[in-house]
Amino acid sequence: MIIDTKLVTEAVYELCVRANTIYSADLYEKISSLARQSANIKYRLILENTKLAYEKKRPLCQDTGQVIVFVRVPQSVQFCGDDIGEAINYGVQKAYQENYFRKSVVKDALFERVNTMDNTPALIYYEYGGDELEINLLIKGAGAENYSAVKMFRPADSIDDICDYICNLVEAAGEKVCPPVVLGIGVGGTMEYAGVLSKKAFFAQESSCSADLKEKLLKRLQGKVLDIRILSYATHIASLPVAVTINCHCTRHSCCCIKEQKIFYKTDMPEFVPVCTDISAKNLDSTDLNKLQDLKIGDDILLSGVIYTARDAAHARLLNMYESGLKLPIDFENQIIFYAGPCPAAPGEVIGPIGPTTSMRMDKYADFTVNVMKAAAVIGKGECPPNLIKISAKTPLRYLCAVGGVSCVLARCVKSSELVAFDDLGAEAIYKLVVKDLPLSVRL
Repeated sequence: MIIDTKLVTEAVYELCVRANTIYSADLYEKISSLARQSANIKYRLILENTKLAYEKKRPLCQDTGQVIVFVRVPQSVQFCGDDIGEAINYGVQKAYQENYFRKSVVKDALFERVNTMDNTPALIYYEYGGDELEINLLIKGAGAENYSAVKMFRPADSIDDICDYICNLVEAAGEKVCPPVVLGIGVGGTMEYAGVLSKKAFFAQESSCSADLKEKLLKRLQGKVLDIRILSYATHIASLPVAVTINCHCTRHSCCCIKEQKIFYKTDMPEFVPVCTDISAKNLDSTDLNKLQDLKIGDDILLSGVIYTARDAAHARLLNMYESGLKLPIDFENQIIFYAGPCPAAPGEVIGPIGPTTSMRMDKYADFTVNVMKAAAVIGKGECPPNLIKISAKTPLRYLCAVGGVSCVLARCVKSSELVAFDDLGAEAIYKLVVKDLPLSVRL
């Protein structure tokens, strides 16, 4: 079998687009069921976002992630053209640049952390066998990935021990991982291979021996998980590695195979249902500081007015400027800061898909945010960070929470966008936004 790697590039390009913009039918049905059973607006926003993303061919979530590719290569295949790894990365690069997806990959994770600006390199895993070239592609956002984990159990440990560990992981991750989640669980191999298994679990056929563990987990995590996939493999007599990959509610993956010089995509399209996203909430103008202070924890609000984006890299640079005696580029006093990094705007868009990032990562800057920047409020994702809670006892700072994974819905609320600082940081630059009826809830 001869395969031109141009076909591989074409396939990976399309898989990146489909994975980022099309919600899987089985998860859509589960979210629809939750929306029918619950008054929580989150589920209706997810459904509305799913439809918008598909119609506009824009990302379900602004964190268009790191691309992970599993390639199954037939023994008989002969590639012509570029190296297959180069072909895969070229497909990723083209897809992310031409479709205005967010580039989130940095080189040299420990030291430089400079954005590669094309979302490459992808993480590529190869296997051999079968009679067709199979490509499975997973988009992995950092919000949930940062709460994924691996533990080396002892062979004497029970399924209940493993179940306790996984449930505790999900409980600790809380809202920071955009629940309800999808879990990929890898059991066996070695420490690193269990992690690979936990990623492959989103594509592969489950083994029957995992049924008891899955049943126990689904029962204990009811309402917190949409699905659980488990893969197991051989391991050493003295080992029992268990890896858990946590995926948010908009778990994103796509598959195809190549045979006879043709690409065959496997897309599971949802059947969209009408959704009412009207919210019973208090209207708040970003300049009305008195009304902001009068809000109570648990209040739903629709925020309008000026806000500023600033997340990890922007906060680090602002702090460095302050400590170096330099003037900050923006007067943040009494302003609202949105922990967000949007996708690039496509032609005709005010801003690309945008949504909150995990607030806990900015907690080290809490004192700086309150006492130097003097912000009135911050908007993020997940539970209120502990340093903010501690500092809030002495200050009027408020913490507002946005629903994660509904980036197209939130982008619709942005009426104007202006890049005002740190353009070299790409998605982590600071933007001045004018928003209208941005749906939020008060957490502090």
